[in-house]
Amino acid sequence: MRRAATLSVALVAGLVLAGCGSGPSQVTSAAIVGDRSVPLDDVQQEIRWLLDNVPQAEQAKQQRKLDLQAREVVRSRVAHELTAIAAEREGLRADPAQVTELVETSGGAEAIARSVGVEPGRVREIATDQILLQQLAQRYLDRLTVSLIGTTIVTESAGSTAKEQAMELGRRIAEQPGQVRRIVRQSGHEVLDADLPLADVIQTQPEVAASAIFGAAEGTVLVIQPSRQQTGWLVALVEDRRVAARGDRSAATRTSPEYLYFTGLRLLQPIAEEVGVRINPRYGVWDETALAPAANEDEVSGYQLRSRTVQP
Repeated sequence: MRRAATLSVALVAGLVLAGCGSGPSQVTSAAIVGDRSVPLDDVQQEIRWLLDNVPQAEQAKQQRKLDLQAREVVRSRVAHELTAIAAEREGLRADPAQVTELVETSGGAEAIARSVGVEPGRVREIATDQILLQQLAQRYLDRLTVSLIGTTIVTESAGSTAKEQAMELGRRIAEQPGQVRRIVRQSGHEVLDADLPLADVIQTQPEVAASAIFGAAEGTVLVIQPSRQQTGWLVALVEDRRVAARGDRSAATRTSPEYLYFTGLRLLQPIAEEVGVRINPRYGVWDETALAPAANEDEVSGYQLRSRTVQP
């Protein structure tokens, strides 16, 4: 596809597993997003199609890595459910003609299915979600600004990795968010105090724009690696997350559709946190920082600690 790379990674969204009562059944669901179920049978059927039609899937099975492919399928379906919720709330709509054009100019449903790793019947759904997520990013691109206070830890110390230092510092900040500057200085690190307009960051550091920085709630303490281009762990309190009533729409015209897509995907994070995402244990656990399933708690990509109320 013209955007095959985007669509394939697009399958990185999230999953669910609801509980008991009148909601979706955890036993018959691969995931549950809010009150929406991702049927287990549908996921297994798609995995069988991949095994029969995509050589990489069969290779993954032979290498005992089919679980990676399965989690990919699950997160793409979770992303679809979250996108549907966002579209309903924001009044977004993908023009069917635009969806058709995207599919046709990308090689057609059959070719896309094999390159992206989805059943042919889901190709239009994936293309529709891509368009909707680009629209979602355009809606917030020039309005969203996040203020952070924290530091970056890049050095290892005797008996303590950078990650371990970051987690310890993150816990301390979460316990006393009003003292974040003092805590960072006492730890021997330089204080990072930044206002980050999404419209600016997406132009200079698009990977950061698609990170948990722009999805986490105010009061969250992030312990993450926001960019593969930069080493180290960011430890920071999200002091403020504000959305202006209006913005300069010209920012969207300067941004590539791919960057808009990944940013739109990140903007699903508040919805995922609000409605709840749980994964069937056979597919691992929900990694809220990656917006995707992880094999287990030890393999999540980062951490988001809920702090006490921030004092003025």
